[in-house]
Amino acid sequence: MSLPPHPWTDNELIGRGISFRGFALPVSDHPFIIEEGQVDLVRRSVEAASAAAERVVEAFPRDPPLRRLFGYDAFQESFILKDPGYRPLIPLGRWDSFLFPRGPRFMEYNTDGTAGWHYSAALTKLWRERHGMPQEDYPLTARLLDTLLACFRQWDRRGIERPRIAIVDWAEVGTRSEQEALAAFFTASGYPATVEDPRALRLMEGSLMGPSGEVNLVYRRVVSEEAFLRAGEIRPFLEGYLEDAACFVGSFRTDPAWSKALFVILSDPAFARIVPPPLASELASCIPWTRLLRPGAVDHEGEARDMEDLLLSNPGEFVLKPVRGYEGRGVVVGPLVPLDTWKEAVREGISHGGFLVQEMLRPEPVAMQGGPPRYVQPGLYVLLGRLAGFLARTSATPLISPEYPERYCPVGAEIPWAAEEGARGAGEP
Repeated sequence: MSLPPHPWTDNELIGRGISFRGFALPVSDHPFIIEEGQVDLVRRSVEAASAAAERVVEAFPRDPPLRRLFGYDAFQESFILKDPGYRPLIPLGRWDSFLFPRGPRFMEYNTDGTAGWHYSAALTKLWRERHGMPQEDYPLTARLLDTLLACFRQWDRRGIERPRIAIVDWAEVGTRSEQEALAAFFTASGYPATVEDPRALRLMEGSLMGPSGEVNLVYRRVVSEEAFLRAGEIRPFLEGYLEDAACFVGSFRTDPAWSKALFVILSDPAFARIVPPPLASELASCIPWTRLLRPGAVDHEGEARDMEDLLLSNPGEFVLKPVRGYEGRGVVVGPLVPLDTWKEAVREGISHGGFLVQEMLRPEPVAMQGGPPRYVQPGLYVLLGRLAGFLARTSATPLISPEYPERYCPVGAEIPWAAEEGARGAGEP
């Protein structure tokens, strides 16, 4: 049984930039609603976890054992070590989560090419129009722009009043329409913006240049793993980063935060030097048990267990994830795969490394209008360390990945937000 058709045509969705590779996104008219009391729980968990992730990124340059845990090569590490010139070091991101009665539990932290801002804002606007509701006073895209500008004001030494913005990603990415919609919004708000392929950028006399002229502010959407894998194609872009030719948001300094190894640090008492007990106690309810997948003993629920025996004896309790994966690629969910597949994945991961194991979260599916229950997975947007909004998606299983696709939902709850000092309000050119 499938969900009933949504009330918008594909052309309406594509016309609003709610599309992927030229096709309308799968969407639902069922809004994501969160009660006021739960907003407070979400905010507290989001801001505690974001503060802890900031500590990890701050500690990275001066903590060699921490750096070894992430396993970056010297080339990539040289970019991570560079200070971006603003604070917080992680100005924007998204915690992917499930909501439980006691608050959210997080599965990953996306700080690397964080996407979906326009999708969420545009679909919510469309839904509000359909139901005759007033539009949001301060939409998510405006909050994003103000955050980019807040970072730029800290970085800028030339007194540039209206920086030229480049949203940088490969020309062939599926989210191109979302990026173009953001660029159009930034431009309409008084800050000229274009979408640029990193291969098209050049370094000239200390300035980063694109086809449309000098770039002052880069909103980086190209993900790190692809950038460093294809470094030879984008050498001027990477050199411009190291030479401070423009303000880069998010910077490569955030790489340790989007690595799944972050969850090992946030959940393992062995890292109390980075996440002290008071903050760790705040995280206990929202960070699932997570450990690197490797041979030998591991602590679990107060006792030492052999890693392989623990996982093979309890396949329904765990998920395997690539340490530096994204978009759900390579994730193996114990209760969703045949036992032989699980055993093979566990043994391969232990033998070859590069994976971690995480506690399987078990949310309750939510009833949908006119359709079967689905799992709701809210992405919790963070700007400058604060809860800023939502990306609401639903799926037929507790996992969103290429094998288990999602539907996007409008957001029926707005988080109060005030413009940060130093950033001129979006929409006030």
